[in-house]
Amino acid sequence: MAKENQKLENDRPNNPETSALELFGTLGPACADIQILEKMIQNGMNGIRLNLSHGPLAAHEDWIDKLHQAMENTGKEILFLMDLKGRELRIKELKPFELEKGQLILFGKDIPVETDLLVLPQTGDKILIDDGKIELIVLKILEDGNRLCEVLRPAVLKANKSVKITGKISPFSPLCPEDLTNLDQARKYRVNAIMVPFVQSRRDLEQVHHILEEKSLDLKIYAKIENQTGIDHLESFMDLADVIVIARGDLGNDVGFYDLPAVQARIEKICHQHQKDYMVVTQMLTSMIDSPICTRAEANDVFYAIKNGASSIMVTNETAIGHYPELVIDTMKKISDSAIRYKAENQSDNN
Repeated sequence: MAKENQKLENDRPNNPETSALELFGTLGPACADIQILEKMIQNGMNGIRLNLSHGPLAAHEDWIDKLHQAMENTGKEILFLMDLKGRELRIKELKPFELEKGQLILFGKDIPVETDLLVLPQTGDKILIDDGKIELIVLKILEDGNRLCEVLRPAVLKANKSVKITGKISPFSPLCPEDLTNLDQARKYRVNAIMVPFVQSRRDLEQVHHILEEKSLDLKIYAKIENQTGIDHLESFMDLADVIVIARGDLGNDVGFYDLPAVQARIEKICHQHQKDYMVVTQMLTSMIDSPICTRAEANDVFYAIKNGASSIMVTNETAIGHYPELVIDTMKKISDSAIRYKAENQSDNN
């Protein structure tokens, strides 16, 4: 969809006064109820995400049926977005064991991975495991291909945890086999948008477009920026996405929490320069998982995301597993309305 919509995007100002602001919830056990979903839609939710890391579309058929029933009951059709699993670089099976700082370990033998992943890290590269909980540095490449590493940040090493080589563009497909199966089911479940995780290069989105064309699917593409490599190559592929997603969870793990606000501002600036819609997500109202009201800091986060020009904002666990999914959406909508009023009244202060 992104290629066809490019001219329209270039002609459209990037602000919520001229295009509908997208307010996304996330579908989960806490809100998989027709009446709750109806209330969320009535409170202003016009898009909802399903995280496929927790199982395929077919496994959530009951939730999806309730979602569509809620749409029918409210007379409002909202965007149904599936968040794909994406490329999976993971440790193979092993018995958990504790690493120690300064310990020498073999990436390959002691930390078993597939051969095509083993050959990626080079001397001096850093390897992040389990979403950055463990950090290694490659000291030497041995003759048998194993990588001799030093442990910089220790933790308990467990099987099937994520692996990332910092600063490297992954040569693997941006989508995993389960993603392809879910795409085959997209029409059945009336999906109309996808989130592509860990977009790092133009090649990633070109492959996604090719897959969608092969399957004759016209889906809105949300490209998640989750590491420094994606930021560095953002301008090369943003024309192939409908929306750029500032996915602050994994992005914060990659760039560091102290630099995350500056990184978010940099991505926002690039999107403004290219008049590209963008989304801000992760811990927008996280205290509302357990509290009926948000913190002052969270209210500011939502307000400034919209004031600065976001076309979409999203909550995740707040509605998926939280105690107050309807209130979360109501809170997000009221803060959003405040931000839009402020922008309208203070045009010279915008951006």
